[in-house]
Amino acid sequence: MAYPPALLSSAARQLQRVFEADDLQAADEEELHRHVARMVQHLLRRNLNHLLHILYRIDVEEQQVKQAMLAESEEAVAGNIARLIIKRELQKAQTRFRYSQN
Repeated sequence: MAYPPALLSSAARQLQRVFEADDLQAADEEELHRHVARMVQHLLRRNLNHLLHILYRIDVEEQQVKQAMLAESEEAVAGNIARLIIKRELQKAQTRFRYSQN
């Protein structure tokens, strides 16, 4: 699903705060996915507890995370988790946008 640039930008800004990243700009969802997957992979290697805290804070469903972690490689796990994170942040951005219009 293609998301409007405003929603992608809102989600990217929120993820920048959550991951404490310096600059998380994304022209499209695929680019955002690459950036987030790279950060997730780093946390998988270095600080799993912090990654789990981020997932809890973002409110990604635990069952989905468990399923995502069943992937064959670390890269696939990071990619799966990144998709879940982005999906949730885009849902929240849509909700914020919807209620800001009223």
